[in-house]
Amino acid sequence: MAPMKRTRVGVDNNSGELRKRPRTSSNSASVPSDAEEDESNHRGEQADAATMETGPNDEAPEAESGNEDDDTQRATQIIQLRNTRTMDNMPADNGILESVTCINFMCHSRLHVAFGPLINFIIGHNGSGKSAVLTAVTLCLGGKATSTNRGQSLKSFIKEGQESATLSVKVKNQGHTAYQQELYGDSIVVERSFSRAGASNFRLKSASGRTISTKKADLEEICDFFALQLDNPMNVLTQDMARQFLSNSTAAEKYKFFVKGVQLEQLDQDYQLLEETIDQIESKIITRAEDIKVLEDRASRAAARLALSDKQDSMRTRIRSYTRQMAWAQVEEQEKELDVRNESLQKADARIGEATAKAGTVDQKFEEANHAWERAQEASKQVIDSKAPLELSRSQVKERFDKNKEDLLAVQTDHRSIRGHLTAIIERIEKANIEIEQENTRLEEANGGSHARRVRALEEAREQAAKVKDEFDQHRQALPQMEGDLRAAQAEARHFDNPIGSKKNEIRQCEDAGRSLLRNQGQHIGAFHERMPMLLRAIQEEARFQEKPVGPVGNHVRLLKPDWSSILERAFGATLNSFIVTSVKDQTVLSDLMRRVNCPCPILIGNHQSIDTSKFEPDPALDTTMRVLEIDNDLVKHQLIINQSIEQTVLIRDWAEATRFMYDGAKPQHVKQCFCLHKDRRGWGMRLGFGRGVEASSSPMPPNTGRPRMKTDTESQINIQRDNQRHLEGELRELEQRFADARGRVRRCEDDIATHRKRLDDLRQQTQRAQDEVEKQQDELEQETVQDGRLEALTSGLKEAEEEKTILEGSYQEAIISKQKLNETASQLHAELKTFDDELKEISAKARKAEAKVLKLLEARHIALQEKNLAVQRIADAEHDKQREHQERQTQADRVTEFIEEATKICARVPVDPGESTEGLDKKLTKLHENLKRFERQIGATRETIAREAAQTRSAFQTAQSQVRDLESLSQLLKFALFERQERWRKFRRFISARARAQFTYLLSERSFRGSLKTDHNRRQLDLHVEPDETKSGRGRQTKTLSGGEKSFSTICLLLSLWEAMGSPIRCLDEFDVFMDNVNRDVSMRMMITAARRSPGRQYILITPNSMGNIDIAGDVRIIKLNDPERGQTTLLFGQ
Repeated sequence: MAPMKRTRVGVDNNSGELRKRPRTSSNSASVPSDAEEDESNHRGEQADAATMETGPNDEAPEAESGNEDDDTQRATQIIQLRNTRTMDNMPADNGILESVTCINFMCHSRLHVAFGPLINFIIGHNGSGKSAVLTAVTLCLGGKATSTNRGQSLKSFIKEGQESATLSVKVKNQGHTAYQQELYGDSIVVERSFSRAGASNFRLKSASGRTISTKKADLEEICDFFALQLDNPMNVLTQDMARQFLSNSTAAEKYKFFVKGVQLEQLDQDYQLLEETIDQIESKIITRAEDIKVLEDRASRAAARLALSDKQDSMRTRIRSYTRQMAWAQVEEQEKELDVRNESLQKADARIGEATAKAGTVDQKFEEANHAWERAQEASKQVIDSKAPLELSRSQVKERFDKNKEDLLAVQTDHRSIRGHLTAIIERIEKANIEIEQENTRLEEANGGSHARRVRALEEAREQAAKVKDEFDQHRQALPQMEGDLRAAQAEARHFDNPIGSKKNEIRQCEDAGRSLLRNQGQHIGAFHERMPMLLRAIQEEARFQEKPVGPVGNHVRLLKPDWSSILERAFGATLNSFIVTSVKDQTVLSDLMRRVNCPCPILIGNHQSIDTSKFEPDPALDTTMRVLEIDNDLVKHQLIINQSIEQTVLIRDWAEATRFMYDGAKPQHVKQCFCLHKDRRGWGMRLGFGRGVEASSSPMPPNTGRPRMKTDTESQINIQRDNQRHLEGELRELEQRFADARGRVRRCEDDIATHRKRLDDLRQQTQRAQDEVEKQQDELEQETVQDGRLEALTSGLKEAEEEKTILEGSYQEAIISKQKLNETASQLHAELKTFDDELKEISAKARKAEAKVLKLLEARHIALQEKNLAVQRIADAEHDKQREHQERQTQADRVTEFIEEATKICARVPVDPGESTEGLDKKLTKLHENLKRFERQIGATRETIAREAAQTRSAFQTAQSQVRDLESLSQLLKFALFERQERWRKFRRFISARARAQFTYLLSERSFRGSLKTDHNRRQLDLHVEPDETKSGRGRQTKTLSGGEKSFSTICLLLSLWEAMGSPIRCLDEFDVFMDNVNRDVSMRMMITAARRSPGRQYILITPNSMGNIDIAGDVRIIKLNDPERGQTTLLFGQ
């Protein structure tokens, strides 16, 4: 049967209002209707009958007694009519039991019983655990342990030797009246587990085994929905309860048992509660009626007082008018102040615009000064770097010049000495020739012409000797030219010494950089000052900072394209080592820390004012310094924008493309400078920019020799260094090849000189042979000469003189040649020294000039930077002033809004009278308020207080009246409902009693018994009389005098009679025939099966220790036989 929700009605003693308390009834009953001929007992009819539940009242007993015979006769007719009809016993769609499972329960280790949908007989020997099935059903579906009469607590049902037990009952849940079928499915599985420790829990599962709920309240709702009244003693009746009901109970106890079984007792309690509620309401109405008189009197006095106060409405009207004007006059004053703030904010915007424009101009000047200083610094470095190789070369030439000078002085001394001796010997030879010629003339005259021939041969030999000597002299004179070529080739070879050394130095630097990158992977801070970690720790530990400095700048910058690392490191310079603070105080603190840890770094001052560069950046397709950097701090980004113009510095790898971009056509928009790679020197860069106006300017950028300070991909940096190293090694090989070519030319010149010297030696030998021929002719001439001492002496002296002359001439010629060579060498070395001195002097002058220019430009840059920082600070100050003005303006706007809101609370905006001010209105209001207060003192309160009091008293009076009316209406409704329900309840009780009497008489007749069921509702007594056919006495016998079989049969008849008035879909009876003989048992069994078949949709579970051999079993009857279990206990410990 469908459950019914009822509401208990009570009265709140404090307010007198009604309150509702929801309560769920798990019991219901069905009222037999006049049209109940087919006795279908459908749940729809049961629900209709449940709506007739009323509170009992034992009034009008005479009416029930007067109709008792008619009711009994009418019920008897209905029973006879129903018994003559044949009906199909159809199973219910839901609310019946499908199976029960017991684990470690009572005597069963594991027991599973599958029930039929209609009639079930559970049979088995005594001790087989038949009663445990009904006990398990009762406990699993929420019944109490005491209601089973089998134990006092759950742990007494656990099998001996086990610690816990589990029960499971499957309830059918089909048809259109199923309970939440979309959630549970076609079956609802109820599982209950409990242990000896006292733990107990429920689980509600769906047909698929999924746990839906663990709350007992949900189980109670399901039992209410299906009307499973397991705690009802009439629904699950044990043999002990039946024996006590029939044999050992008084008429009053039988009646109490009867009304509890058919659920009349629950309705009785509900209606008694309703009567108590009505009494409380009546009492509350009386109390409230007295309070209403007091409230009405208060309301009348307050209304009279309000009428007296309303006579001063004209004064209040003027006060209200002035109050409104006063409120909006204050608003107008605040709005005027807001206009002043708006003007100040506009002026602040104008100041920011002026400061920004000036900052742009100053920034341009700083960029020009910075680029000029960088160019001058680079030029100075190049000049100074070029001086060292020249000084080295000059020192080498100077050593050679000094040595050549010493050699020349020695040669000059020898030359003067030889020249003096040669002059003297020539004079002696001339004198000897004259004397010989005179002597030969004298002798020729004496000897004839032979002597003349000898003289001619001698002359020819002398001419040949002179010819050979001239060739020797010419060949010897060509030697200095060849030696000059050698010296030129040697000078060219020496020219490669410095470039090769520089290139090797660059390669070593590149190798060192690569090794440093490999060695310091993951140690980025090592690229900065060696004491940088100490400085960073000191900064973190310092508490005097208003805001922690940010730095070093390079630690907050990540380079996304590593191939620009060297150029950008060189361009940023010391900026990457700098720290950024936001105040002068923090700058001072940071300077102290740097001096303390001996780690000097530049310090920049910035602020958190945002800089929007989106409108001043070049084409998005171009790479800029800012676009290839990832900066994790806004202060760092702002300083790089201000000091380095990273947003307007374009990066183009190819020099030619960069040149075309910068200088072909109009000046690129939003571009200050462009960095590109050097077209000739690997690792170098070029800066392309503009001087004043649109004048093009460019300067080289040497590679960065230190470790990269910006974060970047170390692997890419290593690969770039390796590429640079390979390129530099290629350039070194080219220089070495050119040096080898120059050395080859030197060797060729040396070979040519050696060949020339060899030829010179040959010519010297020819000269010597020619001279020997001259001497031979001279000797032959002397042999033919007449022997004369004088001529021989003259000739001998001449010969000695000529030999000495020849020797002296050779020495003199060699001295001349040596002198010429030394002079030429000295001139060349002197020229080289002069060239070096001129170059060094020029370089020194250039260096001094460049250094002076660097210092001058550095000072100009410093001034420009100060002006730029000052301009940026002016912008920050102007923006700070604007922010302050904006805050003041916003504060004033909020104040205006607040004043308007407050004024609006008073009234809508009204115009202020011309000439009125807040002071004047305040004076007028003060005077009027004084007059009004004087009047109010006379009447004792203000008008608002009086009006509020009048409204409150009137409202309290009306509320009290309304509450009393509501209570009276509710009382009448409850009385009417109680009366109607009591009438229905009496009819309900009468019909149940009549049906039970007729059914009891009819069932007794099945055994040829006679008897009657006597109910006295006035005295609340129920008694029955049974007359077996053997006695045939007129009065019948009491149940105490019946035999065991007669008692059991009478119990069955009474139980079947009362079951007709119950709405539960399940009927359970335990060992109903234990005391019956075979005759009574057969009659009772057939009678119960017949009664069950006449109750469609009801499920019967009947337990008997006897066999069913004498009963004809049909398809709607299921017999379940239990085997004897293995028992670990023979006696239940009821005392536990």
